[in-house]
Amino acid sequence: MYNNQTIMNSGTSSTELNDMLTNFVEYVDSFYGVNDPLYPLIKDGQSLSKVDILGATERYLGQCADDSNELCTWGDGDSLDRERVRDILLDEFGYTHKEGTW
Repeated sequence: MYNNQTIMNSGTSSTELNDMLTNFVEYVDSFYGVNDPLYPLIKDGQSLSKVDILGATERYLGQCADDSNELCTWGDGDSLDRERVRDILLDEFGYTHKEGTW
């Protein structure tokens, strides 16, 4: 998986990594997903899926693991991480803002 080895070498257990990823997906979903999001994203009339959130998060973590990408750093799931994952969902996964929410 993305930079799992790097995270594991830093002393993070696989359980902690799983919990962190699960919490982050829930956090992103609360802003853009299904359950009363603040800024819902849609694609083909459907709400943002957690599967796509996870895919975009994996892509983002891969960017952060790339040493040549000096401007990308994982902030332990902070708001900047959430916004960067949102941008991947918009730019690469084909999501748009639900009309009237922005």
